[in-house]
Amino acid sequence: MGKEGLCWEGAIKRLRQQGKQDGIVMEIIEIFPKCSFSWEKIKEMKEHDIKFWAADGLNLLYIVEIDEKRKSFYVVNQSGRISWPPLKYQKLEEVHNKIHNGEITLLSYEIDKLVPTWGNYITGLFKHLGCDKV
Repeated sequence: MGKEGLCWEGAIKRLRQQGKQDGIVMEIIEIFPKCSFSWEKIKEMKEHDIKFWAADGLNLLYIVEIDEKRKSFYVVNQSGRISWPPLKYQKLEEVHNKIHNGEITLLSYEIDKLVPTWGNYITGLFKHLGCDKV
């Protein structure tokens, strides 16, 4: 999460504490977008056949198989080509953290340096999960 999100979280926490002290019942609705990246979300996308676009906007992708033991998965494009090798969640999580920490930008070119040949697909996946809005 970016620094802006942390600032807002602190403000919301203070509002909740002040409301409790004053005896006010408060409901704070967060309207700021959040990234939904997680292993559970990846599994949910597979279970519900959720499709997403690669970063280039030319390939419609979906997760076709998940290996729970190795915590990795395969992606298929619209022409039926299966990604090889499978993408390891650990590597995906590492890239995700670097994006949100500001070490790299959410661009295929940048991600290809960390995960060769996967930049286009990973960028599309992260955009689908809202990482570009945080």
